[in-house]
Amino acid sequence: MAGTTQTTDAANERQRAREQRGIRSNQRVRADSTRLPSPPRQRRPALAALAVLLIVGGAAVAALLAMRVDERTPVLVLAGPVAAGEQITREDLETTQVASELDSLIPESQAEDVVGRYARVALAQGQLLDTTMLETQAPLSEGQTAVGAFLAQGFLPAGGLRAGDIVDLVSIVTGEGKTVVEGARVASATAAEGTGDTGGGAGSMVTLLVDRGDAATVGGLAATNQLVVTLVERGTPFGSEED
Repeated sequence: MAGTTQTTDAANERQRAREQRGIRSNQRVRADSTRLPSPPRQRRPALAALAVLLIVGGAAVAALLAMRVDERTPVLVLAGPVAAGEQITREDLETTQVASELDSLIPESQAEDVVGRYARVALAQGQLLDTTMLETQAPLSEGQTAVGAFLAQGFLPAGGLRAGDIVDLVSIVTGEGKTVVEGARVASATAAEGTGDTGGGAGSMVTLLVDRGDAATVGGLAATNQLVVTLVERGTPFGSEED
């Protein structure tokens, strides 16, 4: 009787042990089922290298742009139009930043040296101021005025005109030619597009200094292409040592 009881107790112990193992096994399964799978590790060395190149390239471009900005210098520019022979005032001057190697451009630091000088030619608003555009002496004497004219080929000397030349102005209204102004002076002469430096080709834009009483006649003849300019004497530009 006692042996039977021991056998039964041992069987019960084994049954309980199996049940305990089953419970623990189920608990592990449930715990594992709630755990997210770890993502696979992916290595992309090409993308990393590209990112580095983009960073380095961007820094290089930024440095280059910064260097270009540093190379820009303030120079004088005209705040408004200035007629040929007109005196430059401080109100006529503004500054702008440019990157240029032209030595003739006038830096902002020389603004006070420019004030009081005279325009050698007609100057437009926004035009960068160049040393060749200025002179120290007034080209217009009292009672004179500057008249602009476009002279086509055949209406000016074949060799063209230049600042300082002494000329006679001839009217061809009647077809015979009549001198209306003697000894006028050329303030400026600029070759029209497609012509030579001296304007002996298709034509030239010329500024003529004449007495105020002759200005209307000269301007009217020039506007109707009935003005011929004949060279009397080669002169020197205004403001030169020989002037």
